[in-house]
Formats: sequence, C-alpha cells, structure tokens
Amino acid sequence: MAKPLTDSQKRALTQAEKNTTRLTRMQVFELATAGFIEVCGVRDSDFAVSKKGARALARENKRARVAQVKDVVRDAALAILDTEGALTKHRSIWVAVGRQEHSRDEVLDAMRELRDDGVLESVKLSGNNFQIFWRRGPEAPAVAPPAEFEVNDGDEVTE
Repeated sequence: MAKPLTDSQKRALTQAEKNTTRLTRMQVFELATAGFIEVCGVRDSDFAVSKKGARALARENKRARVAQVKDVVRDAALAILDTEGALTKHRSIWVAVGRQEHSRDEVLDAMRELRDDGVLESVKLSGNNFQIFWRRGPEAPAVAPPAEFEVNDGDEVTE
C-alpha cells in the first residue's frame, strides 16, 4: 500500500490542482521530487499534476472520507450487534448507516479499519467469500447483560 501524503504534500497538491502558478519554489521541489507534478509546457514554470499526483490525492481523499464515516459505522455496528455472539452481514450495517449517504466501499473500508482496531471481527463460516459475517471484537465495549424480569402479584411483567 502506498504511504500516506504528508500535510505539506496535501496542501501543495491541492494548490497545484487549482493553480500551479501559485506554488512556491519549495512546494514545486517537494512535489517534483516525489513525482507528483511534471513540466508540461515550453517554459520551465509550466507545471501540471501528474497521474501519480492525481492518484495520490484521490487516495488521500478516500482515506479522509473513510475516517469520517468510521464513527458512524462503529455506532451502527455496535447497535446491531447488541448481544454476545450476534452475527451480521455488512449489508445490514450499510443500510443502518444510510445507503444514500455513504457508499458500500466506504462502509466496508471503515469496517476493515474497525477490524484492525479490534472493535469488529470478520467470521468466514464457509469457503464462500460472499458469506462473511461480522461480530463484536475483543476491543468493543462490553454488552450490558439482559434486564431481569419480575412478576408482580397482578401478573404484570415489569423491568
């Protein structure tokens, strides 16, 4: 996997996409040595963002979006997986998060990051890759025990 961009590279690449003539010499040097911009005109000061730079910026934007979605996915997953041993598929979490607001890939990437953090675990019950289930991981908050019910004299059940 490609290493993430530094903050100065992110700022410089974002600026280069808007207007390359406003880049400082240091930004030009940093982006050129990394291969993120290239000379495209007759003059030495005519620069354009390279394919590598465009891919790096798109990858960084994707990482930022997944980080933004991660908290929402965690809340939805832990709400669905409210008991020990409960299993679910990614689709139910995606629906709970909102299919219109977040893409399937964003939700899956956030779930994979939560798996790396130990909040979720993926379980493969068969050799079929389409039957992957998710459950609470060891780092997930503890599930509250079920409430005990009492029976009153009037046959009313209360919590």
